[in-house]
Amino acid sequence: MVISCYGVSRELPIYLNLTELVFFTQLSRLATRHRVEPLRVGLPELPENQDKYEAYFGCRLEKSEHTFIEFSSQDAKRPFLTGNSAMWEFFEAKLNRKLADLDQDASTTDRVRSVLLEQLPSGDSSVETAASKMAMSKRTLQRKLTAEAESFKSVLQSVRSDLADHYLRKSQMSLAEISFLLGFHEVNSFIRAYSGWKGISPGQFRESH
Repeated sequence: MVISCYGVSRELPIYLNLTELVFFTQLSRLATRHRVEPLRVGLPELPENQDKYEAYFGCRLEKSEHTFIEFSSQDAKRPFLTGNSAMWEFFEAKLNRKLADLDQDASTTDRVRSVLLEQLPSGDSSVETAASKMAMSKRTLQRKLTAEAESFKSVLQSVRSDLADHYLRKSQMSLAEISFLLGFHEVNSFIRAYSGWKGISPGQFRESH
């Protein structure tokens, strides 16, 4: 299985790729009630604390052109023992927290991205909340981001833009549902923001992809 995000020209941050890989691995374990271990896991860039990720997956991480995860044919054929979609929604937030704990050595920018992935569906996109979750003051967070040539606003926009493209390309969710997941209080606010980022409306992007 190759992980990709259509419509995004630049390479996705390593954290976003890891989130997807961990999600599919834990999803297979939870749904089949079996400790599924992938045969191979590949990333364009290997993470800090590589040994911790390898212990989680149960295999070595390898550097590759694309992000991918490979399961055995036996594991791929295991039946899912549950179809509770609410469970997946609950579980994804826990995975994001797990990754944040694993990757304490990540850059401040990537850590902010990880916090926002968990924070946005609650409707809270504030720098104050992000700083609190990262156990630092707002001023310290802003200073660390500035040192990496970023700002909270730029990271927030990048996360929203990447996720919006992913949801529009890979799901049948309505614009209202997507705007909610991205932390917008009104769908029109999402449409205006997306049009400003991309130069086209979300509907036009979806039709062309």
